[in-house]
Amino acid sequence: MPTPARTSVFISYSHADIAWLRLLSTHLKPLTRDQKVEIWSDQKIRKGARWREQIHKQLAMARVGIFLVSADFLASDFIHAEELPPLLKAAELEGATLLTVVVRPCAGAFKDSPLNPLQAMNGPDSPLSGMSKNQREQIMASVYDELRSIFRGAAPKPAPRAKTIKLTAAVPKTPKRVTVTAADKTAAEEAAAKAKAIARQKAIAKKKREATAAAKKLAAEQAPATPKKAAAPRKSAAKPATTRIRKK
Repeated sequence: MPTPARTSVFISYSHADIAWLRLLSTHLKPLTRDQKVEIWSDQKIRKGARWREQIHKQLAMARVGIFLVSADFLASDFIHAEELPPLLKAAELEGATLLTVVVRPCAGAFKDSPLNPLQAMNGPDSPLSGMSKNQREQIMASVYDELRSIFRGAAPKPAPRAKTIKLTAAVPKTPKRVTVTAADKTAAEEAAAKAKAIARQKAIAKKKREATAAAKKLAAEQAPATPKKAAAPRKSAAKPATTRIRKK
């Protein structure tokens, strides 16, 4: 069987201290009304109900246990056997919070009880019954503050919403703006001027070459043509004279 979630407040007290329960309930009323915190005591058990089962059920659901301690509280066998053990165990193993309010004198018995190691809202030597009305109200108000802090910090998280995938057109990234310093600007200007000077020198040299080539061409065109030498007539080889001898 799964363990129930601890979401409520369980008030453990002796019926001899019902007046203190009512005073505390008055202070805690805004928590039940405005923040929906369930604060339970056996005053909520209806007639004819199985009261022991209901008490055990509420003990298993308690995130906070409040003890209204007095001599009658410490003398109760039911509280000692049925209510204290499960709440002390829940505090040790599950992180439940236990708040002790000493309502009537019981310093000696309190120091010998399992509650002595717990930090009380008021010490056993300063029970509410020995305080002024204003002091008692302040102690009860401090209990309210503790509960408000506990339950606000433990508010249930809302259920996660279904993720919606939204398709959007890709937006081109804006190029990062480059910061140019004065030194960088000066160096860039000097480089640009140097490049212009080199380009100018190249242009002048090119023009000079073109002018020289044009002058040579013009001079060649204006020079008188040199007559060609006539080719010397080709001499034929002289035939040797032949002397005819007449026959006698």
